[in-house]
Amino acid sequence: MNVLRRLFIAWDGTNYVEETARLLVASGANRLTPPGEPGLSSRGQVDQCDLTLDNSTGRYSAMNENSPLNDGTETTDALINGNAYHRPMYLEVSIDNGANYYRIFTGVIKLPQENAPTSKQAATVKIDCRSLDERLLQRRMSTLLSAMTAWHDAGYREGQMIEALLLNANVIDYETDEGMFLVPFAWLDDESVLDEIWQIAGATGGRVYCDPSGTMRYEDATHWLKSPHDTSQEIFTRDKYKTLTPIYSDGDLYNVVTAETSPREIDLTDVLWEPDELVSVPPDSTKSMTARLRQAAYAIDQITVKASTISGTDISADVTIDQTNYVQRVELVITNANTTHTAYLRPLQITGQALKGGPTQEEKRTSADDGNNAAWWAARSTTRTRTIRGNPYIQTRAQAGAVALMLLHRAEAPRLTFKIGGVMGDPERRCGDRITIDDTAIMSASHDAFITGISWRYDSAGFTQDLEAVDAASLYPYADGDGYFVLGTNKVGTGTLSAYLFY
Repeated sequence: MNVLRRLFIAWDGTNYVEETARLLVASGANRLTPPGEPGLSSRGQVDQCDLTLDNSTGRYSAMNENSPLNDGTETTDALINGNAYHRPMYLEVSIDNGANYYRIFTGVIKLPQENAPTSKQAATVKIDCRSLDERLLQRRMSTLLSAMTAWHDAGYREGQMIEALLLNANVIDYETDEGMFLVPFAWLDDESVLDEIWQIAGATGGRVYCDPSGTMRYEDATHWLKSPHDTSQEIFTRDKYKTLTPIYSDGDLYNVVTAETSPREIDLTDVLWEPDELVSVPPDSTKSMTARLRQAAYAIDQITVKASTISGTDISADVTIDQTNYVQRVELVITNANTTHTAYLRPLQITGQALKGGPTQEEKRTSADDGNNAAWWAARSTTRTRTIRGNPYIQTRAQAGAVALMLLHRAEAPRLTFKIGGVMGDPERRCGDRITIDDTAIMSASHDAFITGISWRYDSAGFTQDLEAVDAASLYPYADGDGYFVLGTNKVGTGTLSAYLFY
């Protein structure tokens, strides 16, 4: 098998330049947060790729003004003064002699690290790359009040909410499931877009990630049940890998799961903000200020203001206020058109309806009352408890109960996972693909599993991958096509499918 690769970097941010001839080694990993864990943790993962390139000509030397990547103009030099930061890149691999290339990583580069030549080693440069969601991690945004109320009134599910946040962040390459749960209220207040999306996914048992092609994806808790990534189901027998390590782990082993819920209610109209000290605007001038609300708002009715001179003369007609309403603050631009008098604003109040609420309720699910493994726990006379707290997007008791039950069913027995090492690399292979592991040396029957991690390496020896996978039966205990009711496909009361509604 002839393995080929292609590396492209857009040094100017737009035009891709092929750097394939200088690529020596590339390695990286694509991983999903394991199914079930998002509800226990509100964090996801940004994937990473490491490149080592030949720098014997000084092409990648940031301090070399004669480098072809530096044109002598400080603003357009590709490397000097850190100009390479967050430039787009992608890496492709072909295993059919170039007939087809497939992306194995799409992202942005961080700052190149140069290694000067020595007597034993030629000059090289190492480039750390991150998947495209890196750009969202430090991007802080706020949600307009009008957007949040529109999402609420339309009854958005978590997938629709995530899609809206991605669009607000100008992400156009995405695919999202519609979702399973209504999330009544969601907003950003100068917060990381990616952190909030991770939290929303975590509140519903789903997962958000950026795939090797650069597409942002949200998959809900039932995604692998109804939409497996790979319909051909690759079979792994002993001749397909060097090592196979089945692992029963107690890291996520619990027989009691409690989920905390933070309901929100729309309050009565009241004062949402007033300044701590007197606000004044000099004559013929404009002042900008931020009114940070005591609570998140659902509606802002009006701004009550009266302007007067220092002697008390009413000049309210000379004062105008432009406002931009966010969920947790209002940006004010106050203009005093009076050319001779400073305007003193008293009173200055913002009234409206706040969103009140917070962590007030819990839903508990136990193996003894709700699970399938009570006898196993009783025989061990032990209890392990997991509590999900602090996620503001678990907002209803029904949602909290469903998430707790879902995680209980996945955590009440030791979870079987597999590490498969030394696999011949396939650039089409993706996290989420369903595979069959059939090794008669250690198992009497084959096991279906979902790939949750792919570590890969390209070097002079070729293209190899190490896989992590989770046993499919520990995720969805009922047989495919014979256990769960699928909306739009099955009919209530007909066949065995009527028996199991998903949580």
